[in-house]
Amino acid sequence: AALATGALGRAGAFPAPGRPSRPPGRVRHVTRAGIKYSREDVEVDRQIGEGSFGIVYSGTIEARKTGTVVLKRPKLTVEGAAELQEVEAWMNDRVSRDARGACADFLGSFRVSPDESYLNQSEGVIAKEGLWLVWRYEGDKTLAQFMAQPDYPAGIAKTLFGREGNLRGDAAVELEVTQAAMKQLFKNLNNVHRAGLVHRDIKPHNLVLTHSKSGDIITDPPKFKLIDLGACACFRTGMNFAPDETIMDPKYAPPEEFLIPSDDAPDIRKLFGPVALAAGSAAWLKHKPDRFDMYSAGIVMMQLALPSLRTNSGLVTFNKSLKRCGYDLFLWRDANKGQLSRSKTVVLDAGDGAGWDLARQLLRPRVYDEDAEVAAAVARNKARKGKSDDDDDAMTELLQKGERPSAEEALRHPFFSVDPAEVAAMVAKQQMGVRGKRAGGFF
Repeated sequence: AALATGALGRAGAFPAPGRPSRPPGRVRHVTRAGIKYSREDVEVDRQIGEGSFGIVYSGTIEARKTGTVVLKRPKLTVEGAAELQEVEAWMNDRVSRDARGACADFLGSFRVSPDESYLNQSEGVIAKEGLWLVWRYEGDKTLAQFMAQPDYPAGIAKTLFGREGNLRGDAAVELEVTQAAMKQLFKNLNNVHRAGLVHRDIKPHNLVLTHSKSGDIITDPPKFKLIDLGACACFRTGMNFAPDETIMDPKYAPPEEFLIPSDDAPDIRKLFGPVALAAGSAAWLKHKPDRFDMYSAGIVMMQLALPSLRTNSGLVTFNKSLKRCGYDLFLWRDANKGQLSRSKTVVLDAGDGAGWDLARQLLRPRVYDEDAEVAAAVARNKARKGKSDDDDDAMTELLQKGERPSAEEALRHPFFSVDPAEVAAMVAKQQMGVRGKRAGGFF
């Protein structure tokens, strides 16, 4: 199930290497958010997934006529799991009020005491003690699962656009899927960020393709929603935010690791009410912590556009190479020209390279990242060796000081106006060239 790999799993969120992980008991302001059910309201059906900190089940809530739901309980034997469950309940309740529609539809929670633990004899499912979270069932596949399908993008296009006849590897359809997924991701992030929240774990595994149904009839078009709010940080209250700690997945996290520079970060957790709100708002305006998520979104976009990055090894290799290039995507592209044929980069090339430009902006380092600036200078000097003064160096402009775009700014990028028909024409032209070479027409 989709939520088993994301909001209900936290298997991919790790403390940064060399940084302290959050000890139990440090999180403040935790409330009993969204307590709407009692144990008797919910029927637990079966286990559908498991993560590092929790176990996920399907179930039903007949008394409330809600229908099928997704349930998560903490692994009480894992240190910090119960605390993280409380945080996730708070964050989901907050999002359901202030960023509605951006994340999986959170219904509430219920608490099982040791005395209330019970056994569902028909399914053999034990409702163990702890805080259980409840989401409406809206879908069961994440973007990561769609990208892993051998017929990509045919399967996701059928679900997302309701269209049959899509072919495996169709570049025009890949562009459509990339545009749709990224547009929905940016819309979700814009809503979350406007609520003063940073997700901190954006990746394909945490984007579930949802649909709304009335009986067997789909009432709303399928769309991606965010899941897994366990790493989310709130800048209005300080919930789940510590200046000297971070939670991240190294494969998707930006080079700065922290939401804001730790030497200039207020500890909002120690403040209350209007003072906390004022301090958090000032830090947000000055340091733009939402740009943490925007880098992760850039990695997602590159995976959608380049098949070689959809494997774990391919993504790790890309991240290491991009770091050596100072997080300058154009430098990385030049350094890997031999492996990047035009047939592989057509989604990024279309629209006069609009995809490259957007991804480049999303993946750029923060203005205060001096290490990235030095690495980029070294990579640039290597790239210039062997070039004449007349060579067009499109990389010159890249590492001038600048900032990643916000989600709202990214939505206005020309990439979303590129016509998939242009990609189809580019592919047809490439194929004609290949046939011509085989026939001896080029010499």
